[in-house]
Amino acid sequence: MKITLLFIIASYLLLFEASAMGWTRSSDTLLLYYFPLQCDSLIQANATNPDFVVMDVRTSNEYNPDHLEGAINRDYNSPDFNDRIDSLPSNKMYLLYCSGGSRSMNTFNLMISMGFTKLVDMLGGIYAWENESLPTTPDFAPLQMAVSDTVVSNDTVYTGMVDTIHLTVTNRANDILRFTGITSLAGTEFSTDFDLATTLEGPFDYTFSVYYTPVDDQPDSVIILLESNGGDIRFHIWRTGEFPASVSNNLQDVQWMIYPNPFSASATLAYEIPAEVRVELIVYNQFGQIVDEIVQQNVQKGRNRLTWDAEGLPSGVYFCRFIAGNQVATGKIVKL
Repeated sequence: MKITLLFIIASYLLLFEASAMGWTRSSDTLLLYYFPLQCDSLIQANATNPDFVVMDVRTSNEYNPDHLEGAINRDYNSPDFNDRIDSLPSNKMYLLYCSGGSRSMNTFNLMISMGFTKLVDMLGGIYAWENESLPTTPDFAPLQMAVSDTVVSNDTVYTGMVDTIHLTVTNRANDILRFTGITSLAGTEFSTDFDLATTLEGPFDYTFSVYYTPVDDQPDSVIILLESNGGDIRFHIWRTGEFPASVSNNLQDVQWMIYPNPFSASATLAYEIPAEVRVELIVYNQFGQIVDEIVQQNVQKGRNRLTWDAEGLPSGVYFCRFIAGNQVATGKIVKL
């Protein structure tokens, strides 16, 4: 007990000088040495900050069973320590600690050399933390948090175009984050590339895209619920379609339709035009990628038709852009 107490006192005396001389703070840089009570206040102030990380650099045997709540572990003595530190997201803020302060200080300096700019080193380590009667825990858990805004304000998008919205979530804690569900976007003008099989180790992020492809000029909104073993997040997105000035959903003097809808292998575009024009059918998938394009030059006036062969394409929703001369219309078609 006397040895431990003397070690803590010595650590405080040795590191106080460092704390007095070795901190930098600017708009882009935060390099600090904090005592445990300051660290506790910092943790509480950043409880809802997805870019705040508590990192324990002790060995796994020291880290388990007692560590700060939510703290990730990177073993300072492991042979791949430098590589594992270098792989961490450099944009986040890290609160570092070890047993007494030596390993965390060395890690602090290492991370500065690697380009990390937001670092706080806990003076005296977990010994000093416990000496202040601050809590530790044996528990492990993931924590899903939204990095990007959960409310995406309204914007207008031309019909036939694709608007891509990037959303980011993170694991703010120390167990593997696993996603268990996401809202179905079937039947809406929204789609996503979200991969439900994705897993996240703390403190890494996952960015996915939501695509909006309007087919009319009506306002649209969607609530995307991400369910996980680390809690749920809701993103609310608003968008509105808009016809360009030269575009009408009902082609002037042109009659057209796509059938059957839904279809299985191929669909027919039937149309009637009042004069000889160039006709084009462009087909997009739900991610806004062109999957087929059919052009007919110098089509005679009157009734005409063309066939879209979708053999080999997966089932799902497709968007058709029909261009006759200088007139454009869009429609949605479903492959079974």
